[in-house]
Amino acid sequence: MTGSETDDPTPESAPVSRKQRAFITFRGEPYALSGVIPEVGAPAPDFHLHSWLNATRVEISLADFLANGLPLLLSVFASFDTPVSRLQAKVFDNRLRGFGEAVLGVQISSDLPFTINRAFRNEELIATVGASDYYDRNFGRAYGVLLEDSAVLARAVFVIDRGGILRHAEVSDEVTFEPDYDAAIAVLESLATEGEGQAGVASVL
Repeated sequence: MTGSETDDPTPESAPVSRKQRAFITFRGEPYALSGVIPEVGAPAPDFHLHSWLNATRVEISLADFLANGLPLLLSVFASFDTPVSRLQAKVFDNRLRGFGEAVLGVQISSDLPFTINRAFRNEELIATVGASDYYDRNFGRAYGVLLEDSAVLARAVFVIDRGGILRHAEVSDEVTFEPDYDAAIAVLESLATEGEGQAGVASVL
């Protein structure tokens, strides 16, 4: 993890379990997390998210993303309307451009789908896709990254291989800290070299 507004904490090594950390902080104030953070090496929990396609709300599942046969990076945060989250989205989008169509990146937030679409246009995000956890908080609960009091997502990054196994998990101790981009990208690079994908970002939505 890298510190964006305060000093950089010592990074934790995966896996991260619910028992190890039931709370994160926002500007030093503790907030409880709901759900169980999945363990690295185990099958990634199923989930569903939502997006807008041709002015219609559509549901997207983990199986939909994995159907591309590509390693999957999930960049998770509360809202595009916060500076650190916009930075996280842009950094991962820029880093994933170098992979071409060998991986799939998803920016997951608690925003409404049309807010996500607006952010993608404004920030010129082209190498990732956006998805919303707004409607039922299904993803946040499934991955143990939902703040109980505010019902928004904590800052996190997950990498899932093409077989659906979780290979990297990071949940930021402090909401205002950026994630460890290099650690996630290193895992993604190792997975991308295992085989060539058959589809790109455009086929997901």
